[in-house]
Amino acid sequence: MPTQATQLSPAGPATTLVVFLPGRGGAMVDFDRHGFTAALRAAGVSADTIAVDAHLGYYFKRTVIERLRNDVLLPARARGYRRIVLAGVSLGGLGALLNERDAPGLVDAVVLIAPYLGDQAALFEQIRAAGGPAAWAAGRNPLAGSVEEQLWTFLGHRSAALPPTWLLYGRGDSLVTGHQMLAALLPPARVKTVTGAHDWPTWLSLWRGVCLDSELFAAERADALARRPNPANGKPTL
Repeated sequence: MPTQATQLSPAGPATTLVVFLPGRGGAMVDFDRHGFTAALRAAGVSADTIAVDAHLGYYFKRTVIERLRNDVLLPARARGYRRIVLAGVSLGGLGALLNERDAPGLVDAVVLIAPYLGDQAALFEQIRAAGGPAAWAAGRNPLAGSVEEQLWTFLGHRSAALPPTWLLYGRGDSLVTGHQMLAALLPPARVKTVTGAHDWPTWLSLWRGVCLDSELFAAERADALARRPNPANGKPTL
């Protein structure tokens, strides 16, 4: 699976890696093009990045998780990264959740940016009528039904076992019904919304916010400060 890597710190490789998954019709260059890598740098986050060319074909062939695991995540651990943050936009958000379903334990945090969680009103009505994802999923076969039904069965069964997970979305997003339903399963402090739609300006605004203000990259911001040269001697403050 092709990738595009960026090392943000001039002091050398970081110990944290951010892995980006694009949306449907997107490409791995989108994250540089739309300012996601620059937002990490501007926020002073000590992390490297890899954008992954996880296009729609991998999802159709159902090989996206295998390739992500074998070509990206396991090699990253072998290279010494101690913390991996998996961030996906739209279809990439679905991929991040499927990775947790099929290959749990490979990443340390997940960022879902306007994730695709289904677009069928009837499914969401069924889940609501049952009393929420946990009640709806009770007794269901995890592999039964459509991809969307399987996803909500997984979330109903195992949302509490997810690694620290952030959900970011615009309140005018066309997929907001699923976002609001997922938000109820996550700690409120890890759900971030802005006025906006299903588009890159909205996503970048949300991403800048978590880079700067949330607990997500608190340790990496502190590490970047420690790596800055000390004005007294020109050496890092570590």
